[in-house]
Amino acid sequence: MVMKKTTTRETRNYDPASSVEGTLLFPTSFGKTKVTNTSHSKLLDEVQIYRVELVYSKYPETNNFQEVKQQNLNKTRLEELEKTLPQLFESNIEWEFVAHVVNTAMEAKQLYHGFVVYYKMKEEKKNDKNELPEVPEIPEVPNPQIPAPNFSYNNQSEEAIFIKQGKPKSNSTYQVFDRQDWKNVVVVCDWTASMYHFATPILLWHNQKNAQSDTSSIQNFVFFNDGNNTPNKEKKIGSTGGIYATKTGSVDEALQKMEESKAAGTGGDFPENDIEALIYAQNNYPKAKSLVLIADNMASVRDIKLLEELTKSQIPVHILIARTEEIDLIRAEYWEIAIQTKGTIHTLKQDISLEEAIEHKKRLDELASMNKRELKKLERKERRKINRKKGQF
Repeated sequence: MVMKKTTTRETRNYDPASSVEGTLLFPTSFGKTKVTNTSHSKLLDEVQIYRVELVYSKYPETNNFQEVKQQNLNKTRLEELEKTLPQLFESNIEWEFVAHVVNTAMEAKQLYHGFVVYYKMKEEKKNDKNELPEVPEIPEVPNPQIPAPNFSYNNQSEEAIFIKQGKPKSNSTYQVFDRQDWKNVVVVCDWTASMYHFATPILLWHNQKNAQSDTSSIQNFVFFNDGNNTPNKEKKIGSTGGIYATKTGSVDEALQKMEESKAAGTGGDFPENDIEALIYAQNNYPKAKSLVLIADNMASVRDIKLLEELTKSQIPVHILIARTEEIDLIRAEYWEIAIQTKGTIHTLKQDISLEEAIEHKKRLDELASMNKRELKKLERKERRKINRKKGQF
């Protein structure tokens, strides 16, 4: 079933995301089927798995025979994995095949091959309805210069507890916002299952800024979950839905909208309705000076064809890229959104200006064009080889 329903993404520069919070690696050797290290497989019982990637190598001149051979190799790898880790094959887990495009076997042997498992921490089980919920002890804020959180929304969600604790993690979206000088922004956040821990630090930053009487630049929040569990085949571009927005910049209200969005749906298929949510934000908050999109680089933009409508308002979109630190791995759609809206690109560690984004996109386009020319040369070379074997010159 995985072989039938899974799509393949080709890339010339793949990072197995070992540095990203919420991933486990199960490698295989080049050309082999057995997973070489399963010592950490017990960790899977403690987490909620939502996505698995099978990473392998592919050559530009691959012919039909080699493609069939590769399919059989991948199938055997999946069968071997299932024997050891059957929980990875549950119906609610997304799969994607990632093909390294390489020119030589020597090059391929230097790259990662195997499985990448993405997970999030399991939510604690809710207490019996007749029992009063146990309110977790709120630790003192470690920095005495930062006042205690000033919001009243009192629940036991992972997000609320994190904000009450007041401890920003190093190298998170908290630090990205702290580096900027944005004014009057609306945060538009991908709130599907894999993205929960990227938006919450921004709420912590927002709450602490307001608590310090240092007015936060965030005016509103928009969360989107790609359709409220709408069946994938029924999702329509521009009206996928699953958008939850605050009327104010209140942390209480933002947490409630997070909970509503999470309860209504966690994503479904992999593409997301980023542009629809951005258009919603620009239409409903016309006084905003800019929009900040918290984007999942592992997910494509379902409705990129709506970009022209988004640019009509001339509001810049600053894109905070989650789940990659490699600039060359950022999806082309996000470069396009930032450039066309005269915005910027940000990773957890790096800020890329509009001018730098334009130059980088230009370089990527040149490389893509060059790769296409090289691929065509290889295709012609392969056809000549086949014709020679047939006695045709």
